[in-house]
Amino acid sequence: MRAWTVDADDIRVAEDFDESLLHRTPEIDSFLTPDRDDKFIVIATKGFGKTLLLKAKRILYQRESRPGCLPTGNLLDKPIGDKIFGREALAFFAASPLPWSKLWLTAIAAAALKHVGAVDGLKVSPRLTGLIEDDRLHSVIDHFVRLLDFTPSELQRSATDTDGHLVPRLRAIKAPLAIFIDGVDEYFNKHVEVLDVSPSVTGELSPNVWYFAQLGLVEVAYQLRRINHHLKVFAAVRKEAYARLPQRTAMAQQYRGSAVDIVYSPESLREIFINNVRLLKADRMVRPERLRTDPLLAFLGRAQLTHTYTREDEEVFDYVCRHTLLRPRDLMTIGERLAALRPEERLNEYRLKEEVNLAATEIAHEYLAEIAPHLGHLELERFLPRLPGHILTRDEVELLFAAHNAGADGADPKHVFCALYCVGLLGYVHHDQVRGESVQRFLRPGEATLEPDGVLPRATHYLVHPVLSEVIGRANPAYLQRIDRVNIVGYGRLWRETGSVDHAVRVDVLCVLKADVHGFGMLMRSGADAPVRKALEEAVKKWRQGAAITETRDGDSLVIVHDDPVALAQMARQIMDDVYQAPGQPRLRMALHYGEVQTRQRPEDPVTIIAGGDAILCTARVEPHVEPGQIWATEEFRQELSRKPSLWRTTPVPGPSGDRFNVKKEGGTEPDLWVRLYRLEL
Repeated sequence: MRAWTVDADDIRVAEDFDESLLHRTPEIDSFLTPDRDDKFIVIATKGFGKTLLLKAKRILYQRESRPGCLPTGNLLDKPIGDKIFGREALAFFAASPLPWSKLWLTAIAAAALKHVGAVDGLKVSPRLTGLIEDDRLHSVIDHFVRLLDFTPSELQRSATDTDGHLVPRLRAIKAPLAIFIDGVDEYFNKHVEVLDVSPSVTGELSPNVWYFAQLGLVEVAYQLRRINHHLKVFAAVRKEAYARLPQRTAMAQQYRGSAVDIVYSPESLREIFINNVRLLKADRMVRPERLRTDPLLAFLGRAQLTHTYTREDEEVFDYVCRHTLLRPRDLMTIGERLAALRPEERLNEYRLKEEVNLAATEIAHEYLAEIAPHLGHLELERFLPRLPGHILTRDEVELLFAAHNAGADGADPKHVFCALYCVGLLGYVHHDQVRGESVQRFLRPGEATLEPDGVLPRATHYLVHPVLSEVIGRANPAYLQRIDRVNIVGYGRLWRETGSVDHAVRVDVLCVLKADVHGFGMLMRSGADAPVRKALEEAVKKWRQGAAITETRDGDSLVIVHDDPVALAQMARQIMDDVYQAPGQPRLRMALHYGEVQTRQRPEDPVTIIAGGDAILCTARVEPHVEPGQIWATEEFRQELSRKPSLWRTTPVPGPSGDRFNVKKEGGTEPDLWVRLYRLEL
């Protein structure tokens, strides 16, 4: 089993299964314990590993040398394709879960009795007899799919025969038999996905089919345990369907006691991520020497990241985790992207963040498609681009709700914010009585039903999930410019009260030059600084054409922001040469980096000025390490430079720790800032 396995269908036989990748919560552990069979329904939304858990149960059954498992040729019994219903059949199956319970019971009974050789002498209807005598049908799903072709009257007759003839024989089975069923939700997906397509193309459709097919299986799996304790049915169903049980049966509590609800804490998700890192080879690590003691540090090369806007240091896995919906599948998506980077690329903070955000966008698109069948009437694709920013006040929410429902003409209002809250894409700020602090709260996928009830928790602020940032930002670029510079949005994070969000801050990825006159203090003490100041000012004025921003500071330093690495390198060389012509031949130290730059406009005029950003900080920290009269560039700038034709050569600069420099500011509390540096030469 390879690292970052997204789809459990890749596990086809027991030998493909790697138990080290299965994280055992207490509930999962009780489900997998060989002598515990009181939990037999696995419930979760997509992405939580229902199929993996069900396959693990089957494999552990086999390892215990337990006889009798169905299906015999595969680990799980799964239908493929889809089913087209006529109008009469749809009316029958969409009415309630009862027809499905009868159908599942017949399919399970037929498969089980055929498996143990207990079908001789059965006196049942001709259609059911034909099904039982067909030696091409072996598994439960084989029989289930064929039963779907029966007419409603034939199914009712088969149900009567099952109760009168098949069930008594089921009671008599003495040998243990375990049946594993998965994928029922996928088989009937089109009933919730394509309701706006003509029935002539898809057949008759009803969302109830998707729900009732799964609920019927749950009911039968529970009832069969009462018929014969040797017969066990293990099945995976979607949590969205399972949530409807209380509306359909008074047995909901009993059924709930038979289900394992897959939920992972952040600590469990961390362990899942680390387990996958351990499957990678050492040569894929940034710091292979730490693989045994700290796999995350070995893989990512850093323990913390600096938030672009708040400048707050964030634990690196916390950053990864808040760009997911707390589902194992999301971590696999991010992990696979990060593992595809070369170790030196992964060490680059900007590249790491970029890949995490690309993966988050992929996760968001997939999740929006997943929930669309249940919330399509709310027109989320039209609504999301209207959001002005990732933090909204109560007043803004009410105005946006009213605008989205304008012109509804008495129709039921579209509770878009309630829907986003229910599916975990909208959080809110609430006071945590245990912690005594204001914290951010998001529901997890599957934690609430998908039917928005029009009730949104009252709060001062509402928070848009980070996975939606690029999805909304591509349609509404202004969304990405309205950034809170105090709070990081994420599950369970503390909330700090702030004034209004600074809407004017803009973030771009650009090239930055930071330069400083070496020994300028000595020139000032000797009174020889004026010609140098003038030379620097004139050189910058002469060569700054094309730069996005040019700032000269204190007469001895400058910062230039440019979108072209070749042009900026040439600018650096020209300025250095011109300043060197001043009296005393002053030498500049120059540092180049490529990364995020924050800018804003001055309130008194339209001039754009630097507001911060990783690239500004990095060049400021690198520049003091540069040899006077030289231009040094980071790995990020070198990579950007290599993408364009030029005569510039880059030579690695050996650092005190091998090929890297720790350029953090000495004497402070800043985290380590490790960089690879290169000397630029023509």
